[in-house]
Amino acid sequence: MAIDLNRFIATFFDEAQEHLESIEEKAMLLDSGREDPEILNAIFRAAHSIKGGSGTFGFTQLAEATHVMETLFDELRKGRGKADKDTVRLLLDACDVFKAHVARLKTGERGADPSMDAIRERFARFTVGSAQSDAPSQDASASAPTEESFFNAVAAARTETFGLFDDEPATPKATGAQEKFGFFETPVPATGKTEQSSIRVSVEKIDRIVNLVGELVIAQAMMQQALGKQNSSEDEHLTHSLSTLDRNTRELQQAVMSIRMMPMEFVFSRFPRLVYDVSSQLGKKVHLRTSGHETELDKELIELLIDPLTHVVRNAIDHGIESPQDRVAAGKPEMGTVGMRATHRGGSVIIEVSDDGRGLDRERIIAKARELGIPADESMRDEQLFEIIFEAGFSTAKEVTNLSGRGVGMDVVRRNITALGGSVSIASAKGEGTVITIQLPLTLAVLDGMIVSVADEQYIIPLEFVAEAFKPQAADIKSVVGQASLVAVRGEHLPIVRLEDVVQLPPTVEPRPEPLCLVVEVDNRRAALMVDSLIGQQQLVVKSLETNLHRVGGMAGATILGDGRVALILDVASFTRNVGTRNMAKAYA
Repeated sequence: MAIDLNRFIATFFDEAQEHLESIEEKAMLLDSGREDPEILNAIFRAAHSIKGGSGTFGFTQLAEATHVMETLFDELRKGRGKADKDTVRLLLDACDVFKAHVARLKTGERGADPSMDAIRERFARFTVGSAQSDAPSQDASASAPTEESFFNAVAAARTETFGLFDDEPATPKATGAQEKFGFFETPVPATGKTEQSSIRVSVEKIDRIVNLVGELVIAQAMMQQALGKQNSSEDEHLTHSLSTLDRNTRELQQAVMSIRMMPMEFVFSRFPRLVYDVSSQLGKKVHLRTSGHETELDKELIELLIDPLTHVVRNAIDHGIESPQDRVAAGKPEMGTVGMRATHRGGSVIIEVSDDGRGLDRERIIAKARELGIPADESMRDEQLFEIIFEAGFSTAKEVTNLSGRGVGMDVVRRNITALGGSVSIASAKGEGTVITIQLPLTLAVLDGMIVSVADEQYIIPLEFVAEAFKPQAADIKSVVGQASLVAVRGEHLPIVRLEDVVQLPPTVEPRPEPLCLVVEVDNRRAALMVDSLIGQQQLVVKSLETNLHRVGGMAGATILGDGRVALILDVASFTRNVGTRNMAKAYA
């Protein structure tokens, strides 16, 4: 019986990507000067795994190149030389070439790749210590199966060459690999219970389940709404059944959403290489420190977060961290530090990117703002002045390079983060460093929302932004000419934002109820949102306006309420950014 290898090719590509990312991660440890034999072993095993899988599918160039890499690191782990910066550079360049080659293979390209031949030759010419053997020694091969993938075990059982397997029929006598994996005609009885820690499931299948659960949540809310219009005491059994459905639906939804959640480690693991490349290009010494690896975020958000964070980290190294000479002159360590930290706060994830560099220069920002026609003066508070950095085309770089100076960067960061339902802010001290804080919802799929009304319309405010609700007295509201009205809240005066102004409702002569105020807070900026009434609190399924219709200013999305009506979700960050008062106690806590 022939093996249909095409069924497994997608898994090979996933495994190859994981192994290449692992090699890059271990290369960063080599560059830090750590002399841990396990680092060399891990690189060797990753190269060995890619080689075996490549040979299985007939990807000869990849198999041959990783074979030469494997040979080099076999020599290193036997003590026949020491990895240095040149070794790390070669390793990182190889990962770039291999990733590009794997991407070509995924699209179906099978032609010769000159860059693969070139990197293989670089490995072949790269000598460490004594002469290298042409293949791994016996003890090296014996240690590799501890981390071998399925494909490598198949490759070892069928052939030792790099060529694609032939499709000859299986013989009655099973090989070791056939007995091990049991994919031929004669299954081998299990000798004991084996636990399977994980399986690979396509993202499309998970998204389909998430969408179905979302529709179930909407249907459950509609049933709950219909029951509320009846006398619940008439059918206690129905009430109890719906209560059980509500609890189980919420638990199901949380369980399904947890499948999409991924640790921030998947984000942070990409940045040691970026820091290494950018700092080397600029002639700076930079150490990356990360924390909060276990903090989880929706997979969709993680993928969309990479580009904004890349901009921020590049800026931190380019604009923030000084040259080694300038740092020593300023009494700082020669090596600068860039920090990335992720934490949970309520229903949000907070990501902070910090540096211990020169900080933001108020005078230069003001001068550049005036040059661009942006209002700015010395009387502006730091938090107001730093907002200018997010203006399109703004850059204080003295010269244009391939890293900075074109005014494309922080405005893109804010636009991308805002599109994800999040916000971004800056705090900085001259000579001490800068902290950029990004706040994102845990997921784009669901939220707990406060349903409010103005006139006859209902809107949703994400509950994570609501600090409190109160009914203001007439004496608490103060009007200021040319500015938003203020309301006193326990000694603090907050600007009032009227919901009818946000949603641009036409004026009406109909009598309105006494207003209520919701204190909303985003990025430590607080405002009082004035509404007609509070309808209630409900878990809601978020529907994208851009995907289904088009982007609507001031709105973060839409949802379907229990009565079947569509309600818009307010983008609280948009109006608090314009009129909100900064909570200084929290901003610098």
